[in-house]
Amino acid sequence: MATMYITEYSDMGGAKGNVVQVGLEDDTAVDQDVTFTATSAQSAAFASTTKFIRVELDETGHIAFGSNPTAVTAQSKRLLADKPEYFGVVGGQKIAAVV
Repeated sequence: MATMYITEYSDMGGAKGNVVQVGLEDDTAVDQDVTFTATSAQSAAFASTTKFIRVELDETGHIAFGSNPTAVTAQSKRLLADKPEYFGVVGGQKIAAVV
């Protein structure tokens, strides 16, 4: 079994007035861990204030977003193991992953 590590952010960090690709680590950041296999598994719905997420898989897999997403290997975004990525999302959406 593999794990998808998700951190939800309501804003991006900044340096001297510039936006940088890091989540703002404040008290609104929420973490989720989702176990997935060859069968797609979904996260809980993102908080209504979530605008960005950081996703890291501990095994290479595929991800999909939506209100009821199903990740499939042939059509979903591929993420490499241990290579975190940031995505803009809409509050209430979910992310799904599959090996």
